[in-house]
Amino acid sequence: MVLVMKVLGICGSPRKGANTEYALNFTLNELKTMGFETEAVLLSEKEVKFCNHCGKCLEGKECPIKDSAREIFEKMQLADAIIVASPVYYVGVSAQIKALFDRSLMIRGKLKGKVGGAIAVGQARNGGQEIVCEQIINWMLTHEMKIVPMRFGGMLVGSMKELEAVKRDEVGLNSCKNLAKKIAEALQK
Repeated sequence: MVLVMKVLGICGSPRKGANTEYALNFTLNELKTMGFETEAVLLSEKEVKFCNHCGKCLEGKECPIKDSAREIFEKMQLADAIIVASPVYYVGVSAQIKALFDRSLMIRGKLKGKVGGAIAVGQARNGGQEIVCEQIINWMLTHEMKIVPMRFGGMLVGSMKELEAVKRDEVGLNSCKNLAKKIAEALQK
């Protein structure tokens, strides 16, 4: 029996069908052609409320907030690798990703050893993508995930006005291909 490894992609853009979603799907398709099972979770289609720091998860109790977070965290735990993609919002991850990160306290210790990678889409070549990738990577390190060895991750130039501007960013798309390659290598070790 051949075990197929699964890569979960999480798109933190609040805009459906936009640049960050395209970049994530491009990367997941690269992995799919390498024989991996892939799935994308679009936060534009989910509701993830912010953490109110009630402390229930610290007491080992279930989070009282009823939204999509639990479903997403279950998918994370079943995946072998996780790619988080976010647009650059004022030199940081989107509010949707930040809310998901904050709520992930309820699964601490459960992502340990999973392979992780980051994608960021900004308005300019050096438009904060490095900082967003760093924020994603720091979240992954906090969960004791294995980060793929590359400078930052997939970094692309998009546009708020053009929903698929990243399609023309060959440099950025190549960084996504490299991210897919590094994730495949890490999973096959």
